[in-house]
Amino acid sequence: MDYDQLIERFGGVVSTRQLLESGETTPDIRRAVESGAIHRIRHGWFRVPDADPEIVAAVADHAVVSCASALRRHGLWIPDHPVESHARVTRYERRRSPDRCRRHGRPTPAPAAVDDVATALQYAARCFDEEGFVILCDSALHHGKLSLDDLRADFRLAPLSIRNAIEKCNRLAASGTETAARLRLKSAGLRVEVQHHAPGVGWIDLLVGDRLAIELDSRAHHTAEEDYERDRVRSRKLIPLGYLPMRLTYAQVFGHWETTYADIAAAVRKGYHRNRAASGNRP
Repeated sequence: MDYDQLIERFGGVVSTRQLLESGETTPDIRRAVESGAIHRIRHGWFRVPDADPEIVAAVADHAVVSCASALRRHGLWIPDHPVESHARVTRYERRRSPDRCRRHGRPTPAPAAVDDVATALQYAARCFDEEGFVILCDSALHHGKLSLDDLRADFRLAPLSIRNAIEKCNRLAASGTETAARLRLKSAGLRVEVQHHAPGVGWIDLLVGDRLAIELDSRAHHTAEEDYERDRVRSRKLIPLGYLPMRLTYAQVFGHWETTYADIAAAVRKGYHRNRAASGNRP
């Protein structure tokens, strides 16, 4: 086996079971250890010399990478969380590490050093609040990692609050910033359409009512000249079509939502979200 491939496939950390399933034999594994191609982390687990340090540390501590840390490796949009590195243990190590990520129900077996998306979401459901969990699920749906039916099936035995959160998910959400704004606006009783299509302009992240076109920036604000120009061309073209464009940044959603929403609410009170001229203070 070309053990360098393990870095790409498994983050450089594999179990004996994975090696055997890949076609290696017990003598092959022993020779690989003797030659230094792989190193034993603990019983049943090996690493290549350039293995990911976070994965190695988790396995050495009788755990596997899970929850947000695993989902980040799968390319999902991850909300901020006070815990930097997320790992979890199997039922055999549960008493030894009570402070690790946990799921609702019995722990899941760990066939790999990094959990798959479905398993990682099971553990994220307890680590994150409802908004954070929906952001993760939206990202999984948007990137085609799972379907809504998959989520419903995977969480069919979860608490009602988790099952209700799944029903708020939307695969069209392109970023966590968009998901958070959508959830907060809908919880305020506003009618919100996700990825509304404006002729000649393209897709609007969120449309409140008939006219209020909200565009969301993710963590990295569009600073490149082409992005700057494109965003302003979009806003310019939306106005003649009858839309009222409003662009929100990551910081305005996650750091200053109270004042951000106050401006949105003021626009709604004056009827600027309606498909006609502002009409007094009617909601």
